[in-house]
Amino acid sequence: MSNEEAKVIPVRVALRCRPLVPKEINEGCQGCLTFVPAEPQVIVGTEKTFTYDYVFDPTAEQDEVFNTAVAPLLRGLFKGYHATVLAYGQTGSGKTFSMGGTYTSAQENDPSVGVIPRVIRRIFEERDKMAECDFCLTVSYLEIYNEDILDLLSASKDKPGISIREDPKDGIKIVGLTERQVFSAQEMVGCLEVGNSARTVGSTAMNAASSRSHAIFTITLEQRRGPDKVDSVVSKFINFAINRGLLSLGNVISALGDESKKNTFVPYRDSKLTRLLQDSLGGNSHTLMIACISPADSNMEETINTLRYADRARKIKNKPIVNVDPRAAETSRLKQQVQELQVMLLHARGGHLFSRPESAEKVSKLLERNRALQDENNKLSRELSEAAGQTAFMFEKIIMTEQANEKLQSKLEQLQHHEACTVDLEKLLETLEDQELKENVEVMRNLQDIILELKNESAGIAASIEAMAAGEEVPEDATVSKDSPEGFSTHHALRQAQLSKELIELNKVLSLKEAFVRNMCQNDSQLEPMQSEHQKNVVTLQSAVESLQKEKDDLVLALQSAKKDTNQAKLSEQRRKRLQELEGQLVDMKKKLLEQSKLIKLKESSVQRVSKLMQEIQAMKTQRTQLMRQMRDDSEKHLLFCFFSQDRKRQYELLKLERDFQKQANVLRRKTEEAAAANKRLKDALQKRSEVADKRKDVHNKGTEGAAARVKTWFLNEVEVMVSTEEARRHLSDLLDDRKVLAQEINHLKQQLEAGERPAPKIRRRTLIISELESHGALETPLTKQVENLETEMGLRNAQIADLQQKLLLADSEGRLKQRIDAISNIMEAKCALRVLMSELVSAKTASSKLESEVKQEKGNSQDLRKMLAEDRNVMSTMDMEHQQQMVELEQRHQEKVPPPSEEELEKLRELSEQNQKLVEQNEQYTQKLSLLHLASGKKILMPTIKNEKSPDESFEYVPPKVGYQVLFFVTFPFIVGFWIA
Repeated sequence: MSNEEAKVIPVRVALRCRPLVPKEINEGCQGCLTFVPAEPQVIVGTEKTFTYDYVFDPTAEQDEVFNTAVAPLLRGLFKGYHATVLAYGQTGSGKTFSMGGTYTSAQENDPSVGVIPRVIRRIFEERDKMAECDFCLTVSYLEIYNEDILDLLSASKDKPGISIREDPKDGIKIVGLTERQVFSAQEMVGCLEVGNSARTVGSTAMNAASSRSHAIFTITLEQRRGPDKVDSVVSKFINFAINRGLLSLGNVISALGDESKKNTFVPYRDSKLTRLLQDSLGGNSHTLMIACISPADSNMEETINTLRYADRARKIKNKPIVNVDPRAAETSRLKQQVQELQVMLLHARGGHLFSRPESAEKVSKLLERNRALQDENNKLSRELSEAAGQTAFMFEKIIMTEQANEKLQSKLEQLQHHEACTVDLEKLLETLEDQELKENVEVMRNLQDIILELKNESAGIAASIEAMAAGEEVPEDATVSKDSPEGFSTHHALRQAQLSKELIELNKVLSLKEAFVRNMCQNDSQLEPMQSEHQKNVVTLQSAVESLQKEKDDLVLALQSAKKDTNQAKLSEQRRKRLQELEGQLVDMKKKLLEQSKLIKLKESSVQRVSKLMQEIQAMKTQRTQLMRQMRDDSEKHLLFCFFSQDRKRQYELLKLERDFQKQANVLRRKTEEAAAANKRLKDALQKRSEVADKRKDVHNKGTEGAAARVKTWFLNEVEVMVSTEEARRHLSDLLDDRKVLAQEINHLKQQLEAGERPAPKIRRRTLIISELESHGALETPLTKQVENLETEMGLRNAQIADLQQKLLLADSEGRLKQRIDAISNIMEAKCALRVLMSELVSAKTASSKLESEVKQEKGNSQDLRKMLAEDRNVMSTMDMEHQQQMVELEQRHQEKVPPPSEEELEKLRELSEQNQKLVEQNEQYTQKLSLLHLASGKKILMPTIKNEKSPDESFEYVPPKVGYQVLFFVTFPFIVGFWIA
């Protein structure tokens, strides 16, 4: 072994800091790191300094990271050394981005690609330069999730379990892991893409697609420099995730990096991750650890943990050596030994060697032939290996193609079945279309009745849910009262639905009757010429009947006279026949006359029916007008009720916002005071701890009582420091949350200033006021001032956050736990500390129990008060609704009685309207000021709005009463204006 092979080198550590992300910028986060120019150092806060091999600030590009930190490992890779690159850091710190874990072939020329794609490209570039050597490249990709090893390159999901084996010669081996031989950079990138798509990811608060497992991408490079020398080196690229495997990794790093634990046991077997990294940490490998951190002060604690983690890893020592295939090395050694023995044998034989030159020549030929056969054997072995790799790859493609073909075949069968079903359904629909249309009409009618019932039930359920959400107890038989706002609206909606249903039915009947009347009128118009003709026929028939009757009477007289005269028998017979004919004609004429009379009567009845239908239609139209007027009156009443209710809610919201603003201002003031007090307590505790440490140095041994007093003082001081530290952390978290809210409000106000956005106006007068205020700069100035005030408040929060973080750095240093343990030097001090600990624990438990009982009692009192308050609110709401309804009814009655206003009254109305407008402007200004104040407190103002806007002029304003004269002006629709004068 050469000196180079025996050289001990430490693990290299590269620190990489990402820029602030938009989410952190919007939350107002500040940078907590300072990078020393031209030095691999970083300063946390103001005093804590860390030094590493490489430090990359947020402006560093991927190319700089690769060329500076990773490229030296690749140079050693082609010399026969193992290489490992680790990426560690908190969620969202840039590990996957740095390693290139989401790389695809479409990003080939993208400058933001990570380490792994650049390594793949560089390996194949170096291979092409070394034409005298033969290379064999294989890759594997695995992940460790919940202590289970998953093969990311396996096409089958039923692959048997993967196990870890340790070979004394070859080191750690993974049994059952898929290894693919690759011949180009595209094939290796394809393996990387396949593995990346199979990785386990999850959503976190910092990263929507966070890697939830440890991933290890391994490239094995087998290099042949000659017939007997084979180098096999491994390059590993590891991306860590946050899980329990890191605890074992931390223990391994602590055991390897601590000089005091140099000869202690290294717990490699505590997890599968540390077993796989056994060669990379403290073994035979060139190792680089990329520690990824965030510069935001909100992640300062995680950043410090990462920096300490990387600092311990930098103390690990590795012993990399050139890796040679053991079989090839053994073969070369044996051949060399055979040659040496042959030389020794030839020297021992002496003259016999030179007396037989043909034997020496034969031996040399055999050796040359042996070498040629070995070269040919090696070449055939490589070709066989390549062919086997290509065969396996083609088999995988065939299997994937067959699977895709089966899926397509199943989809084709489904589509064919679906098409057949579609044809059957079309036939069935054609046969059942008429029946469905008839059934749908009946179903629609039934559904209308069911909808009305469900609306009533849903209104009751909604009221119960709202009451339960508000923390009130709802009785089982609770229903929506008409006196409540929800009950009034529900009753109004149900009544409107009922009236609408009646109106629809009335319109249907009316349309049917009108159609029937039109048909009858059309038939009558067609029958008019027939009627005149029938009347003429009736007159003709009547005259014919009369003439026939007269002729009949004459014939009867003639027959009677002929009976007396016997000579006229023949003539009588003729007259008798004529009489029968006349009687038949007379019967026919009477029948025709009767039919004509019936037709005339039918026409008269038709006219009467049409007249009756017209009267019914007129009555229905009158009823429809009444229904529409009733619906409009109900809508006006409901609109008035909503206006009254919204005005009352608006006044209540204004008062509530004032109280909330004052309350939040008090809370912010209290939080600031508590943070300052916690900072002061922490500072005092640190100072007191240093004083106690000095006293312990001055007076070390003063007997048992003195030791007990010292231990108690020290112990209580340490407890106070720890409590102050935790309180400072809690206040720091509160300050970070407050700063986040302030940053959101500042961004919101700046967007309003830049875009000039305003809330949609409800009335034209308000739009006029806003435009006038904008023209005079009355709106821009408060917003700008508000932004300045919030930015000042943000600066104050940043200063407090930085101060607390610096104090926490001093109080929670890395060696603090060790100092606490080393402070107890003997068993007597340990017993004293245990006694003090038990006493403090009993006191804390007693105080906690007392506080819990007090909290329970206060909760019971609070619940009783809430119930009483809910009951009082219900009573007040009911009384208020009754009062508002009475006002609306009185107003409507008064509107019916009061005559139209005179010119003087109209003039007074105009004056009062102007006064009302001034009050509206004052109210708007007050609302805007209150909105700005409320934005400063971190909440949005909630103003009551009307969802169903009828007109841009829709509004309701109330004018304070004057002596003897009161006006209430309202606009419901553009064409309905009402006045109430008292």
